[in-house]
Amino acid sequence: MQRKYHTTRTTTPPRHRWARKVLASSVALGLAMSLGVSPAMAGNGNDDFATVTPYSRIARLPVVKDANDQVDHVATYAKVKAAALALANFVALYKDVTVLGDNVIKGEDWVLGGTSLTCRKTLTCTADEIKKAIIEIPTPQPINPYDPTYLATGTVTEANTKKASVLDFCNEHYAKQALGVSPIVGDKKVVNGYSHTPALPCKVSIWNDDEHIYVDMKDPNAIFSLFFTDVLFSADMADPDFAEAISDLPPQVKSEIRAVVLHAMNEFDAKTKTVDKALGSKFLNMDQIIDVVATSPYQSPYLHIGYTKADGTAFTATDSTNVTQAIINTMSINGQPGAGTHPTIIDGVTLDSILSPGSSWRSAKATPMTLPGNNHVIEACSPKYAKMAMGTGVHHVTALPCEVTVQIIDRDKNGTTETLVISYLDPHFMMNAMFGDISEEEKIAFAPVTDYIMDDLQKIVDAALEVNSGIALNDGVRIQYNMLP
Repeated sequence: MQRKYHTTRTTTPPRHRWARKVLASSVALGLAMSLGVSPAMAGNGNDDFATVTPYSRIARLPVVKDANDQVDHVATYAKVKAAALALANFVALYKDVTVLGDNVIKGEDWVLGGTSLTCRKTLTCTADEIKKAIIEIPTPQPINPYDPTYLATGTVTEANTKKASVLDFCNEHYAKQALGVSPIVGDKKVVNGYSHTPALPCKVSIWNDDEHIYVDMKDPNAIFSLFFTDVLFSADMADPDFAEAISDLPPQVKSEIRAVVLHAMNEFDAKTKTVDKALGSKFLNMDQIIDVVATSPYQSPYLHIGYTKADGTAFTATDSTNVTQAIINTMSINGQPGAGTHPTIIDGVTLDSILSPGSSWRSAKATPMTLPGNNHVIEACSPKYAKMAMGTGVHHVTALPCEVTVQIIDRDKNGTTETLVISYLDPHFMMNAMFGDISEEEKIAFAPVTDYIMDDLQKIVDAALEVNSGIALNDGVRIQYNMLP
């Protein structure tokens, strides 16, 4: 298939290599404030950098044991699913401020991503849509290690595949600020707001091993540090009011999600233990934050490709919605007939014939999540690559699925939305930033996988745009936002 645009991998530019030490001091104030470090201490640079990790453990629940005090693996896994549903029900059906008090919840109500607009706005959600909003990420592990088929063959069947439950937490107030829809303070907004959409929404996971059931989250402090470096390096950070206001966002988001989770889990199981444990790779200083961005293929967590219409007309909101759904339909939909197969014909061959073998890509949900600013989020998952990733530790699960987003923008600032932008979370960046704690052997094994993932996603999008979107487009052009000074 002919790629409709061309991207080139690059190594770290020389100016970034020599500039890191200089940048560490100049940006220390902004980053330190974003992580809750005293501004007075920030002048010391890396010495007072607050360590961040990609993940945080919030709670721990007991496994189920049998009469002989042995782990009942099947019953424990059922409890994981029940706990995930209990959390999803709480987020979807209750107004946080009513339950937790306005001294805890400062922004809008947290809602369950993947549910209908009616559900999110009125808290009248169907049991089916709440259940379907929970994403199940497969692992290479069995639910029951004593399953006869597994003992006889060592093969984990589909029915015996342990999956981690992932929930999307959304909050309109914070999402609007993060995506540049609403000002942070005064009239100052997050720069290039929509471009950060692939890093949202907030994700919480529930999974188990033989010792405990865990509730983890993708840590907002680390996400802001790693995925919003353009904000940290922006001129707006010189404004103390802006710097202070934006510094309040990540810790406040974390505290609110944590409060919601702990309330729901304690209601579900009174034996829930509160945990505050950092997980994943540790970023110990400013140099490491700069390095993981600067050495990624695009010097960014994201790859943005912009398209214009062949007839020169502007895109409408309906066009954006239709293109997003075309990508989902082309990708195939988890749980529906044909999930993981791709019969679309492109350049005389089936899409499946040019995707990596056994990838079986599908969208986790039948429709996109739409975040403030009409930003559409597609959550793409390959069971093959998900199992590989989960084999490195299930605590990484909130880094999945792969996010692809769709937005229309007025790039030339002439008052019309002439550009359709498809954005990807770059898997190479994700491996370095979110899986940095895996072994060197695992990193070597994963090196080619990140290429396959990015190539597959782009081929799926290409096929959707060219064959299934119903819109004639010009070739895509890479749009780059400078994530570093």
